[in-house]
Amino acid sequence: MQALSLRNAVALLCLSCLAALSGCNRDRGIDAQELDQRLARLEAKAMGGLVFIEGGTFTMGDFGAVGEDGIWRPFFPPTIEEDQPHEVTLSSYSLSRHKTTWEDFDTYLLANDLDVIERVFNEEWKREPFQSDESSPFYLKNPAQVTWEEANDYCHWLGQRTQLPLALPTSAQWEFAARNRGSTDWIFSTHDGKPLHAHRDLYEQVGEGADYVPVGSRLPLNPLGIYDMADNGKEWVSDWFSETWYRDNPTITDPTGPADGAEKVVRNLDFSFSRIGMPETVQTMHSEDRFLVTQFTFRCALQSPNPLKEFRGKGGD
Repeated sequence: MQALSLRNAVALLCLSCLAALSGCNRDRGIDAQELDQRLARLEAKAMGGLVFIEGGTFTMGDFGAVGEDGIWRPFFPPTIEEDQPHEVTLSSYSLSRHKTTWEDFDTYLLANDLDVIERVFNEEWKREPFQSDESSPFYLKNPAQVTWEEANDYCHWLGQRTQLPLALPTSAQWEFAARNRGSTDWIFSTHDGKPLHAHRDLYEQVGEGADYVPVGSRLPLNPLGIYDMADNGKEWVSDWFSETWYRDNPTITDPTGPADGAEKVVRNLDFSFSRIGMPETVQTMHSEDRFLVTQFTFRCALQSPNPLKEFRGKGGD
């Protein structure tokens, strides 16, 4: 009798293990088959959404302009230290047409058995993935707002899934794309380089609309075919932040920024050349135990001088 009970117990344990394997993430409302389908769609979307950008040399930072008096002045003097102009040469690369969405990021979380959470300051709560309510801050088509480490991990994971050298773009790569390959006509990272108030209808949409909207739905794409460089949230890039690094490296090829630091670069929406540094957490005035975890939007870049088709044709070399 005891032997029979033992065999039954072992059988039940095996069935439980098989059920757990076949029903991966079932407790989160998604089974293994649906997850596989979502992964396949994500990989196809990621590869199909890469925009090839031919490299070149440009003046990165606040390139300013010469006035009628013949004197050069920066466009935005308060940040001239961190946005000091410098010559940069970039190899060709590819950049995602859209920011990473909550649907993309939730697929990543479930595929890696990571908690699907929302954060308020440094506190976390579980949430439902793939939210279809358009009023939700986690609406699946809106850009995901995550920490730098989460953004970095996502791009590398997606690179492993697709067997592509995907990573966060460098600050120089982001700016080159936002300025239509570094054009000095692109003071703002909009579709035409002009401020939004030059387009009343677009300005009203952004000013009166929600903070975040489905990616690519509010402003036109830029000439390279990329959306939301001037809208829908600031973006993480790969570089450590430094106010002096570019002053010490005035001419550089394929810069990745300083080797280390205390803050990561966030590309701003105010000007096409504007960047700020953000730490992982920010102290608040509430209490010493209550701090803000910094979260921003992001997109991935293909770190290869060849377009995806040629990269694949070379066997990924």
